[in-house]
Amino acid sequence: MKKPFLAQLVVICLVEGLTFPAGSYAMMQKLTPDQRETAIKYGKKGVRMEVSDFIKEWSVNNGDKGFAFIVTEFLALAFAAQQAALKSTELNNFDIEDTLAKSAGKLVFRVTLFGNTDTFAKDYTAVIQAGSKTFPATYSDIPPGESYGDGKTKPAFVTDSDFYFPAEGVDPNSMITLAVQDKDGKEVAKFQFDLAKIR
Repeated sequence: MKKPFLAQLVVICLVEGLTFPAGSYAMMQKLTPDQRETAIKYGKKGVRMEVSDFIKEWSVNNGDKGFAFIVTEFLALAFAAQQAALKSTELNNFDIEDTLAKSAGKLVFRVTLFGNTDTFAKDYTAVIQAGSKTFPATYSDIPPGESYGDGKTKPAFVTDSDFYFPAEGVDPNSMITLAVQDKDGKEVAKFQFDLAKIR
């Protein structure tokens, strides 16, 4: 059976873009040794998981309105461990520290959006809304859209954009909303994340 488009897309996103991105617990930052080990074990287990299941805890799927997931330190390390396991290798201390250093202090979102031209998202920006506070993205990477639908019954293009935010000032127990906006500040998509349920 052919995998759904978004599942295939997520595989590409993870392999190409994020090698640098339940229960009730706050989003983990500055992982303890035990948390690191848990992330590595999860990554190794993920070799046998569908990608959509592997990142489900960190994902929000709004169907044709878009798809997004947040790359936390835990997920970044889990993904690194998964990739190592796929190559039948183990992460060494340098790999672990390097992965965590690249993720430390950041909230990184990968967002899949659909539009009618290959440049539909080029001027998009994003903000995080956390309670009464709003945090703008400090960096974004928005590649040109790739051909997807027929432009009539389905959008003609899809793009995967990365938005980076500082983690400082964001309560790891809070509910936050990632809002993507056009050049005029009009909201084009939003995704709600409950950080208390994300590692």
